[in-house]
Amino acid sequence: MDVSGETADLVVREAVQVSEEVIKFLGAGAKNLTAFLAAMYSQNNKVVGKTTAKRLARDPAPAEIVQLKKEDIPRFQKLAKQYGVLYFFVHKDDSRLPFTNVVSNSNYAPQLNAIMQELGYPIPQKAREEAPTKKAIPRAQPERSSPERENGSKARAGASTPEKPSVRGRLAALQQASQGMERPKVPIKDKAR
Repeated sequence: MDVSGETADLVVREAVQVSEEVIKFLGAGAKNLTAFLAAMYSQNNKVVGKTTAKRLARDPAPAEIVQLKKEDIPRFQKLAKQYGVLYFFVHKDDSRLPFTNVVSNSNYAPQLNAIMQELGYPIPQKAREEAPTKKAIPRAQPERSSPERENGSKARAGASTPEKPSVRGRLAALQQASQGMERPKVPIKDKAR
C-alpha cells in the first residue's frame, strides 16, 4: 500500500482547487477595479444617493417621478442609499404642501418600488396598453413582398388584384391545346430478349 502517492495526488488536487479560487477572486477584483476606474475617469463619482438633475440627465433613460410625504424624506434617504438609487428632490414653492416629488430614472424603478412599498405607499400600476388583435389588418404592407411570391395576405392596401380565371376555363383551354398536338409514334420494345 503506497500512501505517499495518494497523499501527493491529494496535495496537488487541493493546490489546483485553491489556485482556481484565487484566480476567480482576482478576476472579480479586476472587474470591480476597472468599473471604479472608468467611473473615476468619466467623473461619475456618485453612484448612489442624492444627486443633481444634471448628473441624472446624463443617462438617456426616461425619468421616473414619485410623490413622497415630507415627513418620510429622512427614511427615504436612508433606504435609497441602502437600495442604491440615484435621485433628487423637487420641492414646490408652497411650503404648506405635505408632498414632495422624488425624481429618478427608469433604471432604478424596481428599487423605487421596493422603497415605496417599504414606506407603506401603494405601488403605482401602469396602464396596460391594449394589444392589437391578431386579425387586425396591418396599415402598411412589408416592402420586400414581390408579386411573384405571395406573402399570404389576400387584400393588399392600394393594389387591385385581377380576377383569377376559373379552373374549368383553364382545363378546357389545356384540353384544346392537347388535341392539337400529335403524339409521336414510339416503337414499343420487346421485353423478352
